[in-house]
Amino acid sequence: DSWGRDIPPSRRVWEERTQGEMASSRLEEQQARMKAQDDQLAQLGDGVERIRGLGQNIHEETKTQLGLLDRLEADVDTTTAGIREETKHAEAVTVSGQTFYMYVCVAILLLIMVLELIVGLQ
Repeated sequence: DSWGRDIPPSRRVWEERTQGEMASSRLEEQQARMKAQDDQLAQLGDGVERIRGLGQNIHEETKTQLGLLDRLEADVDTTTAGIREETKHAEAVTVSGQTFYMYVCVAILLLIMVLELIVGLQ
């Protein structure tokens, strides 16, 4: 251990003090970095919590919207079925109406022919 004996005691005390101060300074820097990291992690945790809350809100809104869409789809199906029935009814009325007008036209033409026969025979 000749290394320690060659250094004067005051120098040895100064080096030990300097090494202790450096170690203390490194420890303080490390603690400051750790505190900064803890603060950043806390901020990150807050951000994740906000995103989780937004995700839950979006989920609930989506469920509500899907329910509304399901009801709308059922209403559209009911309305479509009603329109199809009314279309069939309208087609039937149109056909029967056309038939009625054809009979009326035939009756009028017959009446005209009878009148012409009566007038022609006189």
